[in-house]
Parts: sequence; structure tokens; C-alpha cells
Amino acid sequence: MSIAAWLRGLTSLFFPALCLGCRRAIEGHDQLLCVRCEAELPPNNSWRHTENEVTDRLAGRLPLVFGAAAYSFREGTVCQRLIHDLKYHHRPDVGRALGRRFGERLAGVEALADLHGIVPVPIHRRRRLQRGYNQAEAIADGLGEVLGVPTFPRALRRKSFRGSQTKRGKLERLENVRDSFALGRGDFAKRHLLLVDDVLTTGATLHFCGNALLEAHPDVRLSIAVLAVAER
Repeated sequence: MSIAAWLRGLTSLFFPALCLGCRRAIEGHDQLLCVRCEAELPPNNSWRHTENEVTDRLAGRLPLVFGAAAYSFREGTVCQRLIHDLKYHHRPDVGRALGRRFGERLAGVEALADLHGIVPVPIHRRRRLQRGYNQAEAIADGLGEVLGVPTFPRALRRKSFRGSQTKRGKLERLENVRDSFALGRGDFAKRHLLLVDDVLTTGATLHFCGNALLEAHPDVRLSIAVLAVAER
């Protein structure tokens, strides 16, 4: 047995890997879910269709080349537990792993053939200090790794932060993020960018982020990829 294999065995003995869905022990530390919980995470097939629940939610607010979600979000599901770990339990590795999975589905999408780069939805510097990372950036890094395009984490910046969107209604979400985003660094004229976030609910955040890019670069082409779309 190699030293590396012996160390992995020792680590598993004292610090067993746990399924992020049911919290039961699983064999590999590189796995997120057990077989049963994996089966309870059915993919959202929006990426197969030009018009879908992601593009519909932004219709009339943001011109899109393409839009898709990896999963459907409901409370009390494996999907919610994964995203909760990503955002609140210091697990950016979950975002990168799910981003890579999503990237494998999007790799053959013709609408993204000319993609220039990926722009994660920014978080306020105060939130970043608290969390230690931006969950959307972790997802974007995983996507970019598979799609072979760079991530531009400073393309947008969040000017203000008025608390989480989680418990807010539709109008409250809209007011909470209005005028919160501004252009950051980079020249993206005539480029095709993929705007990335964790969960799409009303679309308010993506709407204002996308329009901040379009105001500075009217000829930029935008697509959207979200880890999950909340079911209505």
C-alpha cells in the first residue's frame, strides 16, 4: 500500500466523509452525496431548451442569448441542503464541484460556443469578510474550469448590502437590490459573458447585474447560468 493510500485510510477512519444530504458516512472524501441522495437530486433540463423557466423569469427585463439552471430548488430537499452548506458552512468546494458538473452539461451547448468569460454575481465586501468567499465565484470557477474560459470576479461590484434576500417577498427583493450593483473592472465590449449566481428566485439580482453591464457595454451579449431555480 502506498503512503498516500495509507494516509487516506487513516483520515477516513478518524474523519469519515459525510453525505451532505443525509449526513451518513460515505466512502470518498471527493464525493458530495451518497447514492440515495444523488438520486434525489434530479437535474433541471432547462439547458436543453432555448426558452425555459430561467429565460422566462428574466423576459422583458434582460436580453439573453441563453439561460439555464442545473437543479430545481425546493425547501427541505437535497438541493437546499447543498446550497446551505455552500453558503453558510464554509464549503466553497461544493460550489466548485457542482459548477464542474454543470459545465459538463453546458460544454456542448451551441449558444455558448463563442463565450468569452464568466461573471459571478458579486457580494458586498462586508459579507465576503464574514463568509470568506463568494459562493457565486466558486460556482463560476468550476464552470470555467470545464468550459475553458476565464472568470472575471471583478467585472461587477456590489455597492451596498441591506441584508439577505432569503426571507423577502418579490417586491422586497426588488427594492433590496435596486442600485446595489455597479460596473467593476474590464472591457467587455462585443463580448459574450455568462452571468452566474447560486439561486434564481424572482430574478431581481440578475436583472440589475445584467443591466449594469449593458449600461457600460450596450453591445455585450449576456447568458445566465444558475445552480438552482426556485420552483414557483
